[in-house]
Amino acid sequence: MSTQVSKAEVVVSPGEFFQIGETRRIRSAIRLELTEHSYLPKSDDPRADWVASVAVPAFKTLSQMGFLAPRFCTIGTGAGLDALAAVEILKARTVGFTDIHDDVLEHARRNIQSNLLAQDVELVGGVGDLLSPLVGTLSEVDVIYENLPNIPMAETDDLADGQTSSTFIRERSEEIPGFAEKNLVTLHYLALQQAYPVLRVGGRVLSSIGARIPISEILALSGAAGYNGSVLTYTWKVQSEPHEVVGGFARWEREGLGPFHFYPVSVLREAFDGLSPAAAGARALQIESELAPYEIAAVDALALVESGEKVGHTVTVLDSVKVPDHAL
Repeated sequence: MSTQVSKAEVVVSPGEFFQIGETRRIRSAIRLELTEHSYLPKSDDPRADWVASVAVPAFKTLSQMGFLAPRFCTIGTGAGLDALAAVEILKARTVGFTDIHDDVLEHARRNIQSNLLAQDVELVGGVGDLLSPLVGTLSEVDVIYENLPNIPMAETDDLADGQTSSTFIRERSEEIPGFAEKNLVTLHYLALQQAYPVLRVGGRVLSSIGARIPISEILALSGAAGYNGSVLTYTWKVQSEPHEVVGGFARWEREGLGPFHFYPVSVLREAFDGLSPAAAGARALQIESELAPYEIAAVDALALVESGEKVGHTVTVLDSVKVPDHAL
C-alpha cells in the first residue's frame, strides 16, 4: 500500500484503503492533516482501522441495497475520513459533521473540502456534544453514522490532553437505561435519541459498536430509543490502542459492569473467513454463538495484551431505522 505518514499528516489511497475502483467524487490520494486530538487513521493496517474495516463496508452494503444518502451526517468525525467515504460511496451532497474539539473540527473541514472532486457538496460542521451542534441546522437527514467512545473517563483523565477517542466524560444529565450503562453503550443510546428529530422517516442511524457485549443487548438500544433495529454488518478487528482500551474495559469489569468479551485474533480470522460483512451480519447471532467458547473476559484479555499478545473483538453496525409512529 502506498501510504506516507508524518506527525501531522497522513496520505491514504482510497482505492486500496476503501477497496473501491476509480474514485469519482473524491481524490485518488487523500491527504489528511491531523492535530494532537485527532484519531490517527490506521493507514498501514486497515483491519485495525474503524473507517476501513467497519464504516466503509456498511456504506457499501447500503449502496448495494439501493439506499444512498444525499443528506449525511457523522458524529465525532475525527480526521473526516468517514465523511469522504460517504461522499464517494453514498453520494452524499449535504455533509454534517461534529466533533468535541475545535481544532479537530477545523482540520476535518479542511480535510473534507481539500479532498473533494465533486462540486455539489455542502459542508455543515459544529463543535460540541454528539449531534447537539447541528440541531436546528440539519433536518430530513438520510443517514447518520457514529463510532462513539464506550469507556467513561477516569477522574484523573483530561479531555484536553491528547487523543481521547475511546473515552468520554461520564457525568450525563440525561436518563440512561440501566442496561446501556452496564454495557458501556451510553453514548450510542444518547446519539440515537438526539438523531430521531434530525432524521427523515425511513432514515437510519448506523451505530458502529464493538460487540464486546451480546448482540441482543446492542439490538435493545434501537428499541429503547424508538427505532426498528437490525444488524447491518458484522465483522471483526484487531484491538487498536490495546493497553488503553482493554485496560479501560477491565477497570469497569472489576467494578461489576459487563462482562466484556475479546477473542484470539486467529479465531476471529477463521470464523469470518470468506464472509462479507453483510453476509456475516445476516448470520451474526449464529457466529456469536460459535465464538462463545473462545470468549476472553476483559481482565484476562488485558493480561494477554501486557504479555505482548494481540486480541481482537467483533464489531456490529447497528442499523436503526426511523419509523413514523414513534411518539417523542
